[in-house]
Amino acid sequence: MSAPPAIGTITPSSNRTVERTLAAILRHFQQLDSCVARIPYYGSGSGQPKDGYDAEAYRQAAWQLGHAGVGVVCWNGTRGAAVGLDADRALCTTMAEAAGCTAVTAALGTAALLHRLGSRRIAFVTPGTVAHAAEAAAGLGVACVGVRAMALSDNAAAAAVPMERIIALARDVASECRPDCILLWSTNLQGWPAMAPLEADLGIPVIDSAAAGIWACLDALGLDPRPAAAVGRIFTLGSGAQAG
Repeated sequence: MSAPPAIGTITPSSNRTVERTLAAILRHFQQLDSCVARIPYYGSGSGQPKDGYDAEAYRQAAWQLGHAGVGVVCWNGTRGAAVGLDADRALCTTMAEAAGCTAVTAALGTAALLHRLGSRRIAFVTPGTVAHAAEAAAGLGVACVGVRAMALSDNAAAAAVPMERIIALARDVASECRPDCILLWSTNLQGWPAMAPLEADLGIPVIDSAAAGIWACLDALGLDPRPAAAVGRIFTLGSGAQAG
C-alpha cells in the first residue's frame, strides 16, 4: 500500500500558526498528509540575512522533508515579497533540488492569486510596519492603498494577536480605501479563520498568507482546492494560477 500524497512545509522557527492553519485546511482533504520543518527566523528578523535567504538552511530543511516522500515543498513565509520574488524563485530551485519534488512559496502563491483575481489595489493588515507593507506591495507588483500595521518587533508576537483584532483592522482599512483585496500579511498571524467572515461582510477577497502557501501546494499537486471553499474565496480558484 502506497502512502498518501503529502505537503512539506518549511516555516520560521518563531512561527506558531502555520501548523494550525495546515491542520484546519487539510481537514477538508482527507487524502493529504503534511510534514513540517523549520529554519531559523526569530525576534525582529534574526537567523536570516536582511536582503535574502540563508539558502543552506532551506536546502537542509527541504532535503529532510524529501525523506518523507512529500510531493511539494513550500516555504510558508512572506519575506519573499519584500526581498523580491526572484529571490523566492531561486529559493524554489534550491528546495526542489534538495527535496526531489516541486517547490512553492507563500509569496509566489499570493502573487498568483492576486493575478488570478485581477486585484491591483491592495490593503494590508500586518503585524509589521507600514514600510514593510509598502515593500511587500512593490515586490508583489501591486498598489498598496491602505495599511493597518501593528508595529510588533518580535515575529513570535504575531501569533498572539486575536482573530477579533485582525477582523476589526481589516474592516477599518476596507472602509477607508475600498481595496480590491485585503492581505493578512504574516504567516504567523492567525488569519485563516478571518477570511470567510470578512469576505461575507466586505464583498471582496481576503487572503491569509499562510493559507495562500497551502493553496499554492494544492495547485502544484494539481488538486482541486474547492473542498476548502468554505475557508475562503481563494479555494474556489482551480489549478493553473502559478505566478510566472
